Amino acid sequence: MKILVAYDGTLQSKEALVYGMEKAREKNGELLVLNVFNTNMFIGYDATPNAEAMARAESSRFVEEARSIIREKGKGIKTSLALGEGNPEEEVISYARAERVDVVLCPPKYRSIIRKYKKILSQEARETSESEVFDAARKLKLSVLSVPSGSKAA
Repeated sequence: MKILVAYDGTLQSKEALVYGMEKAREKNGELLVLNVFNTNMFIGYDATPNAEAMARAESSRFVEEARSIIREKGKGIKTSLALGEGNPEEEVISYARAERVDVVLCPPKYRSIIRKYKKILSQEARETSESEVFDAARKLKLSVLSVPSGSKAA
């Protein structure tokens, strides 16, 4: 089982990361963590010249926080941390599709990722569900999509 966490440094993404590690450990799965720097927010942005540099520095701090959480709580779990740039929604969906992930965990602000990825998977004849196995994620107010084991691959 591959679990993808869309990590943006928010409290919800930190909770998703910890929850994803717990599930990966429980299911003997693999955890993929993706942080996407939103370059689109600077297109036509009229601000101080160093605004993008400041945002990149903050994003780097978020990545270091994720690495620290993984080191602290991810022992024994196959984990990878990837970095991207562009539109976070598009990058997460593209990465999830390329890696054929089974579970996507996102902070609530990226709920649309779940909806769009679900549509893509249905076009590829892969079943999806808002899995009962991940009820705890809902309690954490995370957006979750899972592909039941045994569903048809594209």
